[in-house]
Amino acid sequence: MKYRSAYLASALVAATVMISPVSAEQSDWTKRVTQSSMGGHVMGNPLAKHKLTEYMSYTCNHCAAFEKESHSDLTAKHVKKGHISFEVRNLILNPIDLTAAMLARCGGRTKFFGNHRALLLQQSTWLTKFQAASPEVMKTMNDGTVPQRLKKIAKAAGLDTLMKGRGFTPAAIDACLSDKGEQDKILAMTEYATTTLKLSGTPSFTLADQPLARVHSWEALQPRLASLPQ
Repeated sequence: MKYRSAYLASALVAATVMISPVSAEQSDWTKRVTQSSMGGHVMGNPLAKHKLTEYMSYTCNHCAAFEKESHSDLTAKHVKKGHISFEVRNLILNPIDLTAAMLARCGGRTKFFGNHRALLLQQSTWLTKFQAASPEVMKTMNDGTVPQRLKKIAKAAGLDTLMKGRGFTPAAIDACLSDKGEQDKILAMTEYATTTLKLSGTPSFTLADQPLARVHSWEALQPRLASLPQ
């Protein structure tokens, strides 16, 4: 897989681990969201015995399928119990993907998984709208700074409308698309996935930072998780 987007960076960026003290009793670990040192969002017990990570793209239909098929069982049967944590990291494929990834991070860690799910469940709608944009609109996509380009993509795809529906103001949406620090985290995750882990497709998964070979769907992942000791 080749990554030719002008937005991809080569340097890894270290992010601060944001983990508050773990309570003595946690009834539902799905309600706990932290951020890893790589910048990914982690649902579940930060000290879970098994750390599952998904490397995904918002323009990947298999990633949308994984979200739809896995959500109930992954959260209720695994994350909720506290023995498995689930982290989402980006593996950016194109500028539209980067735009969606920037918007998913709007509102901080407590909003992430709601944004993430909304973007994936509505993927076919906003991708179709973007693909139907007029030639005149498409000609302007490479003009301007990176934030200006991302804002054009968001408007053409209707992603700005999607985020407004989630309670974000136009000013907040613009701020999210202009956040260089968040962009650097996204691109660093992509660089780590492709260069260090040698991942070549989405979704891909790791357990304890070790890639799971031939696992790219909930059907393939489910038995691997079920076999893990609690």
